[in-house]
Order: sequence, then structure tokens, then C-alpha cells
Amino acid sequence: MVKPVAAGSSYGVTRVDHEADLDAALAAALALDDRVLVEEVVHGREIDIAVLGRPDGSHLIGPPLEIVVPDGGIFDTDRKYGGTAQFRLPAVLDADELTRLETAALTMFEALGCAGVARLDFFLTHTGLVLNEVNTTPGMTEQSQVPKMFAAVGISYTALLTELVQAALAR
Repeated sequence: MVKPVAAGSSYGVTRVDHEADLDAALAAALALDDRVLVEEVVHGREIDIAVLGRPDGSHLIGPPLEIVVPDGGIFDTDRKYGGTAQFRLPAVLDADELTRLETAALTMFEALGCAGVARLDFFLTHTGLVLNEVNTTPGMTEQSQVPKMFAAVGISYTALLTELVQAALAR
């Protein structure tokens, strides 16, 4: 996987399966940032967890959301914003997988000093969890992943935004 370090929304991300495609992938990433990550492809289910810091200092962990992509595909900009994104909400997990994901998400949220809301993206592989990224400024339209996660547990978009504002004011 080749991607710009700080472009966001998967802009400039390319999966490279053949060495001959590497130069074009690097050029696409470098068009958006002067720093590029080249990472090994991780095979597993992509599961996202959102953590919300509440005004009283407690945390609410949203239900896990699985991003469904066809074999060999990636969750790229076109899929994210082109209307073809597929999600399983909540992701189908056994109790141990859910506990490990929630614990890892909350641990990372606290260790990084996150506030407000963050979305922590993991790959669930046959050997365990792999942290893909911590998104400290996740999309916040009503159709974005984080609002969908909290809506699934009864927190409306308006209530989520209200919680975020109240938590910011309490800091």
C-alpha cells in the first residue's frame, strides 16, 4: 500500500500488486504530500471503533463497524464518497474479539490524549489485531461512519454534536 502521510480520506492511496506499478503509485501520493508511507498489505477484516469522550470525563465506545470490500479491493476515496460503501453495523464479532477491539481502542484513545471523538481503525487478522490508523478528526456528516455508529446505539446526530460541544466546553 502506498499512501501520502497526511492527505486523509484515502486520497492518493494505491494498492500496488506489481512492481511495475510502484512508480505511478508513488507519484500519486507525492502529488498530495512530500512524505509517503509504503506498507505491507494487511489481510483481514477492517473493523472501526469510535470512542467518545463525554463531558463528565467518561468514555462511550460505539459499536464496531466493519467495512466490507470485495477481495483484493481497498476502501478508497471513490468507494467512500461514490455511494458504494458497504458497512456491517454492528460488525459480527465473538465476545473475545469485541473485548479486544474495545480495550485496544480505549487504550489508544487514552494513551494518545485524545478528546472529543476519535475513530480507531483496525484489521482483524487470523493472528490478531493490527492498528491501521487513529483518526482524531473523523468525518462528521450524518452519513459518516462515526455518526452512524452512535446512531446505532440511539444517539442522534444532534445529540452527538451536542455531546462534543459540551465535552469541549468542559475541558
